[in-house]
Amino acid sequence: MDDEFDFTAKDLKHYPHFDAPITLREIRNLVTDRERVASNSFYPFFLYEESWQPFRSIDAAKPDKKTRPIRYGARRDAYIFAFYRRKLSRLYEARLHELGIEDCPIAYRQVLKPGRGGGKCNIDFAKDAFDEIDRLGDCVAVALDIKGYFENLDHGRIKRIWCDLLGVQKLPPDHYAVFKNITNYRFVDQREVYARLGYFGLRERNGHWVPGFLVPFRDMPKQLCSNAEFRAKICGGDPKHGPSLVQKNALPHGIPQGAPISDLIANFYLLEFDKVMADYAQSQGGRYMRYSDDILLILPGGSAEARAAIDFTTTEMRKHGPELRIKDAKTCVAQFFRAPDGLYFRHLKQRPDEPSKNGFEYLGFRYDGQRVYVRDSTISRFFSKVAGAAKRDARRHVEDNPAMDVKALIDSFDFPLFSQRFSKVKKANLSSDYRSWTFYSYLKRSAGAFGPKGDRILKQARGFDDFMKARVSSAIVRSVEKRQQPKKVGNRTFLEHSGK
Repeated sequence: MDDEFDFTAKDLKHYPHFDAPITLREIRNLVTDRERVASNSFYPFFLYEESWQPFRSIDAAKPDKKTRPIRYGARRDAYIFAFYRRKLSRLYEARLHELGIEDCPIAYRQVLKPGRGGGKCNIDFAKDAFDEIDRLGDCVAVALDIKGYFENLDHGRIKRIWCDLLGVQKLPPDHYAVFKNITNYRFVDQREVYARLGYFGLRERNGHWVPGFLVPFRDMPKQLCSNAEFRAKICGGDPKHGPSLVQKNALPHGIPQGAPISDLIANFYLLEFDKVMADYAQSQGGRYMRYSDDILLILPGGSAEARAAIDFTTTEMRKHGPELRIKDAKTCVAQFFRAPDGLYFRHLKQRPDEPSKNGFEYLGFRYDGQRVYVRDSTISRFFSKVAGAAKRDARRHVEDNPAMDVKALIDSFDFPLFSQRFSKVKKANLSSDYRSWTFYSYLKRSAGAFGPKGDRILKQARGFDDFMKARVSSAIVRSVEKRQQPKKVGNRTFLEHSGK
């Protein structure tokens, strides 16, 4: 197997699913055998909802929570998807080079840093965009969003581009099996599966019955059930367990976000669109970039040029699938203009759900022509994440030390260890692998990348230590108070800590 396509230990999947783990040797034998791939029985994807609370400014109404459906496949299926992604990715990269648009689609790819090696991340892409604004000076930055991108990709178009990349009229049986199972895919609700198999249900906590795992997640088996149980309990083979939990995507569009090949499909789907848009931007003397469903045009001019660009993009998008639309409410336009003392901006159109009064936002950063900042919503989400972790860790600390009072619990809590997960790390530990970054190392890299313009970034997280300690301490106090509340079991009421 080519080294580029080979699997290593870091590629192994360890999450619970319907199939049993397999060895690296078994993976290689599976994915390189075209007949086995063509005849593989793909399991349903697991579906869960990823949700988050959007940031709001102090004077804005609280927005509704946002959700995104995530689907992930069984292990052996994921290895097949990953292997065919790598095969198609090489062809896709060659096509980008042939079309001269290697720097336009920037998500889900390794875009190398010039002269220094290593791949770019969102920090570098944001810097590229802001540098383009600096270069043009008097210009407009137009950010557009494709509505429900993954859910609306047309299957016929996917197949046509897939064939075109392979240089064939008809997909070979192995490729067709992969295509069929990433488009007409089956899925099950993750929570319903766990409940049907007895891993999830009502459990008692602090005197109340609440839904939760009946088995600690870390103790759940990697193979959730046998094939016989899968057919009987999940597929509805045995009526006593209830109807089938398996659903199917019967629509002529949509791919599961979360599958190892879906990101590549989301990229190559707009090959022709990217070429047209890159040519348009170049003809205007500007630049075009696309990060998955986020489109960015930076063009010389003002409101007229921005309006023309939006109209052109909207018209062009309609040619690439009957369900694809530019979401007008997510469109953001900022005009930059030179003054004797520097570059300034003003908004021509803002996003009503995420307004920013202080600059143009792109890939997690905000630029006002003078300074670069991390987006306020990014800082807010970080502090929310810390607050959530403080609540969980404090509760566990209280549960593990039932004899301690509040003061002893706070004094014995390992604040430095907790802080390491989010805050400062030693400079020597700042790896180029973004997965090892803490939030502080991310801020530090960002400040370094943007140079003098990013000198305010580190100050944005000022007060983290005090915030962390306050949140943990208050969470410990609340957990102790709950521990001391009367709990009713049957007809008997008693204090949890009393032992009576």
